Amino acid sequence: MTNKYRDFEVLVNEHLTENKNEADKYLELAFKEYDKTGDEKVLLIALKQVAKAKGGFSELSKKTGLSRESLYKTLSEKGNPKLHTFKAILDALGYHFTVQHIE
Repeated sequence: MTNKYRDFEVLVNEHLTENKNEADKYLELAFKEYDKTGDEKVLLIALKQVAKAKGGFSELSKKTGLSRESLYKTLSEKGNPKLHTFKAILDALGYHFTVQHIE
């Protein structure tokens, strides 16, 4: 009997890898959820999943100059990245911060 169960992270990775624009939408939703709840885990997990879909942690390590171990720790649920680390990760993934005035 074949096991039809598939890990959620595997499914997310497949979806983000196959649908390049979905990573953008996924991160946008994660930022909105973080903005609403203040729960950093949501954002860090989304960044980890996008990093895996965009070449993995070895590739991200090369682009950021940070060790894979450091990246795994930073993008874990208990991660607490400094702003320059967060920015390096976003830059390496092809994203950037923007500032918008709140009316």
